[in-house]
Amino acid sequence: MHNDIDNDLLRTFLTIVETGSFSRAADVLHKTQAALSLQIKRLESDLGVKLLERSTKGVYPTEAGSNLKPYAIESLKLSDTIKSVIEGKKISTVIRVGLLEDIALGALPHVMQRFIKSNPNVKIEIIVSDSQSMSKMLKDRQLDIVIADRNHVEAKPSFCWQEKLVWICAQDYQVPEQGSIPVIAFGKNCPWQEQAFNALNSMNTPWEIILNSSNLSAINSAVEAGIGISFGLHYSVMRSNLRVLGATDGFADIEPVELGIYVTDRSNISDQLGKIFEIVCSELIDSRNFKPVPIRLCTHNPSD
Repeated sequence: MHNDIDNDLLRTFLTIVETGSFSRAADVLHKTQAALSLQIKRLESDLGVKLLERSTKGVYPTEAGSNLKPYAIESLKLSDTIKSVIEGKKISTVIRVGLLEDIALGALPHVMQRFIKSNPNVKIEIIVSDSQSMSKMLKDRQLDIVIADRNHVEAKPSFCWQEKLVWICAQDYQVPEQGSIPVIAFGKNCPWQEQAFNALNSMNTPWEIILNSSNLSAINSAVEAGIGISFGLHYSVMRSNLRVLGATDGFADIEPVELGIYVTDRSNISDQLGKIFEIVCSELIDSRNFKPVPIRLCTHNPSD
């Protein structure tokens, strides 16, 4: 007798594939990485095939995993529909939002949560991933709104802006007067790290990497503990317990990055998409003192 496939296992599998990381998936699902690993092993055991491969660049599906993915999506959609019908509720509109981890640590998720409370028939799913992965998910219509690095998304943004990268340290951190500056780095997969290192090199001050991590929360925790300095988006640092190092501390400015908001073309939920788009833009503008600009929803057609 065959075991039925547990939808919770399918949800874990999809989240890992979409985020490309067990650690990011653990943050999204509010579970430990160990628990997710056990769930994947159970799913692979039930199906008798290997579903995921790990590499230095992240986690990606095997051929069997790629074949499973569309069926897993449909299975979860059907499950949600059944629950809504049985419970006598109106089926919610689902809007899928992709965010960089730096943006996800800011106030934006809380702003969207307030929108959900006043719009109970709308469900927002937030996926935290890197820009290149979200670009593909946007093209495949797996995401409705994406906030990502403009240089790594193959689409035209509906709204874009420059974001400051700043040096960060603990509140009571003292830059060493002698020896090398200890730097906490993001590893090889961070697209902004080279420009940060270029700024360090321009200072003619010795520095060394003392810790590498691909997890932003872990890096911020290490910085907050006073282990060393790092860098991040000014948007996320503003709401943290970290201090910004600037010219008065002897640090050179880092070249800013250009971010964009991308919206897919889903006419059946255009009203809700428009509302979310306006909320996102308003939060970004208000938190940065941008000059007020007219905001117009320009959807992206993947066939363009």
